[in-house]
Amino acid sequence: MRRQEEKFVSGEVKAAAKRFAPVIRTTRLARNMTQAAAAERARMSAYTWMKIERGDVSVSMGAWLSALECLGLLDALALSADLSLQPPPAQTVRLRARASVAKREDFDF
Repeated sequence: MRRQEEKFVSGEVKAAAKRFAPVIRTTRLARNMTQAAAAERARMSAYTWMKIERGDVSVSMGAWLSALECLGLLDALALSADLSLQPPPAQTVRLRARASVAKREDFDF
């Protein structure tokens, strides 16, 4: 049985998908493309495209990225990611994550 993704994502992720969906739909309509034509160009089923336009979080990230690429929006997404996700200075970069070392007396239970 398939896992219901809606139960495992945060509200912030759901809200982001709902914000992206109308942008994809509006851009597709501005380019005068049908859902079937856009889906074919993005190499996915028309049903998957329809789910993307609804903001369904169960659609894979690869399908979302293919939809953005098909509409010419992938560069805009990459540019916004480059601007907002600046790496930390070299002095603070960790080589690997380590669990914190907590002492028993730190916990109150």
